[in-house]
Amino acid sequence: MFRREPAPPAPAAALAHLPEGYYLANFRTVLEDVETRYGDLLLAGERAILAQFRATSLGAQRLYVRLLTRKGPWFRRDDLRYAEIGEPGPVLDELMRAGFCEDAAALPDLLPLLTRGDLLQLLQELGSSGARALRREDLLARLLEAAPEEHLQGLLGRHLGPVKPRHGELWRRIFLLFFGNFEQDLATFVVADVGILRYENYPLDPGLRSFATRADVDYLLSLRELRERLETVAGEAELEALTGDALAMGSHPGVRQQRRFQGLLNELGRAWERARQLDRALACYRLSERSPARERRVRIAASRGDLAGACQLAMELAEAPRDVGEARFARGFLERQRRKLPELDAWLRARPRPEAPPEVRLHLPRHPSGSVERAALEAARAEGWQGFFAENHLWRALFGLAFWEQLFAPVPGAFQHRFQNAPLDLGGADFYPRRREAIEARLAELGACPDPAPALLAVAEQKWGLASAFLSWRHLDRQQLREALARIEPALLVELLRIMVQSPLAFDSGFPDLFLYRPESRQWQLWEVKGPGDSLRPEQEWWLQRFLELGCCARVAWVRYADAASEPR
Repeated sequence: MFRREPAPPAPAAALAHLPEGYYLANFRTVLEDVETRYGDLLLAGERAILAQFRATSLGAQRLYVRLLTRKGPWFRRDDLRYAEIGEPGPVLDELMRAGFCEDAAALPDLLPLLTRGDLLQLLQELGSSGARALRREDLLARLLEAAPEEHLQGLLGRHLGPVKPRHGELWRRIFLLFFGNFEQDLATFVVADVGILRYENYPLDPGLRSFATRADVDYLLSLRELRERLETVAGEAELEALTGDALAMGSHPGVRQQRRFQGLLNELGRAWERARQLDRALACYRLSERSPARERRVRIAASRGDLAGACQLAMELAEAPRDVGEARFARGFLERQRRKLPELDAWLRARPRPEAPPEVRLHLPRHPSGSVERAALEAARAEGWQGFFAENHLWRALFGLAFWEQLFAPVPGAFQHRFQNAPLDLGGADFYPRRREAIEARLAELGACPDPAPALLAVAEQKWGLASAFLSWRHLDRQQLREALARIEPALLVELLRIMVQSPLAFDSGFPDLFLYRPESRQWQLWEVKGPGDSLRPEQEWWLQRFLELGCCARVAWVRYADAASEPR
């Protein structure tokens, strides 16, 4: 629902300061919360597994959770030694008897566990010589040739003692119920507990349920499975089966409003287009309300010779676009058909295209870094400007700082667990209406302030490092933030924030690359930098127009390299 920057792994030194068995304590926290909040969505058999887990010994619980948090699914027994658990053999035997682990690994499951040393030892035992100089891939091939598969499977089973934790689907469901997404897991606790990532102290809603029924959870799990299948689909038969399963999900209540489902439909449509099965592609696109589904339908209609139908749909896109990309595509498509369908001329003349943003044309040497933005920045500095690479980081940061209290306000249903960088409804239609009074008061406060910079900088200092969907602290420079706030007029800032707050996730990208300013004055401007062969994306063009309307000097800097003969456009 909102962006999460991948949390870096916790260093061993930091983990050493955590209490013994911290990972099991975190696991129990998840189980207790889910049983309290969603106990009625768990089947009797699932509740029995949870009870059986609690009945195992402390060492068994710790080792089982260790297995769940490591990359597997198969492990070798000699790689499962932990100081706080001791000898793993008896604990593994307990987990096997309780049904939490299995050891019946097939040969393909065992091969990835073999080291190069294992391969050399096994080949020597099988009487194969002269293998020491071979690569691992060649050693594997020779091992597979050295003995029958059944014999190898038994030999590797005895050599490795393979083990795999069971009930993975249940834990996947449990973590989805707790976090509400597939991106977070027990590692989220660790990076927070060691201080790598800190979260705002917002009140939790103990009665909040992201899922009303078990069917809601099943739907998301099934959708995840379909996406994983799409990544490995081979041939039209598999794609046909996958599409049928996806379309069958359309009967789930509210499923057509699910962005995840619509995204899957778009990916299936593109897969069918690549297979040149346009009817199947259209069946997917017609169910999707997410861009670029309608654009693809226009293109397919035109490719089939139905120009009138394509233009009719394109006009619908232009009249009521769902995003800036649709609006730009529709206008461009209709203008290209102007000569073929003369009746389009009156429609287009009644809707004049906004003027193109001002341009700067630069003939520059290539920057040593290869970055066209750095080359343009050096050129601006030669003309007396200072500046920095701002793009989305600066403007999203200003939004996050300006509305910090509103984003983390105790709105009912906004916060389910302590690892959120934004409220759960951030991407929903109700985000602004539910906070309208507080947001409008904040905008009025900023607009009435002759200089909002000190207040926003104070928020930055107070909240520095806390997780926020809008602030990437490692990209935010305090001095650059001061320079920007010293020059952005309060009225312009308020209008910019007013645009973004209506739908924060729809308007938080596409900002110009460079923020330039004169060191001894309040003069500033924005550059969107484009190198040879590049073009403006719809959201970039849209934001350039908005900045121009707000009275800002915003330009497109077209860069041509000194060693290139062609123009960049």
